[in-house]
This record gives sequence, C-alpha cells and structure tokens, in this order.
Amino acid sequence: MVLFEVDKKSDLPPWLQLRNRLAYLIATGYFKPGEKLPTVRGLAAEISINFNTVNKAYISLMDEGYIESRPGKGTIVREISPEKSEKLESVDTLIEDCVDACLAMGLDFDDVSKRIKKKIHDMERERGND
Repeated sequence: MVLFEVDKKSDLPPWLQLRNRLAYLIATGYFKPGEKLPTVRGLAAEISINFNTVNKAYISLMDEGYIESRPGKGTIVREISPEKSEKLESVDTLIEDCVDACLAMGLDFDDVSKRIKKKIHDMERERGND
C-alpha cells in the first residue's frame, strides 16, 4: 500500500507534503499511539524519495509533538488528544494560508521560512522567552 506520493503540481515542497500526510494519518488514527513508524531510510526507499526529504518531515513531526525518537526502539507515534489534534490541524491551515499568501507576493519558500523564524525569535525575545 502506498501511503504517499509527491504531488509534482503542488507549490508545497515534497518534505512538507509528506509531513502533512503523516500528520493526517496520525491524527485520523491510521497510525496509533505507540506504533512504530518506518525508518527514515525504509520509508524513503518505499516511496522512492530522498532520505533527506523523509528526515526533514520526521524532524518537523517530532518538533510538533506527533512522533518521538526512542533509542533502540525507532520512531514512535505519540498520544495526541482529539482537542490537541484539532488545534494542530487549525494551526497547520493558518500556516499554510500564510505561506500561500507570501508565495503569492513573490517570496520563495526559503524567504518565507527565514521571515517566520525571525518573527518567532523576535517575539520570544520581546516576551522574555529567550
């Protein structure tokens, strides 16, 4: 069963397409809490995409709390409450709309990423969360 195929017509980079698909599969219960995900190399080979693409998607999912890496056990799906899952989906939609608006203004993904990171850094500093 193929869980993911890159949409070559999408404006989203492949790693983000994969991240979104995996987040959806986790949020909808396809992958259950405690379940082990394929290895980065294994998934890359299975869906015929670059190892680094899968790694970047996994790192994003770890940062967002969907998955965790356990030494000797692999990458495991974390428990996500339905409320948190809904909030994360809403946040993802907001971010996607923001990125789309920035792309429409002529920025590229790298520019958008840098601006978002800078804004988060500035807000953390302003709020004393350095």
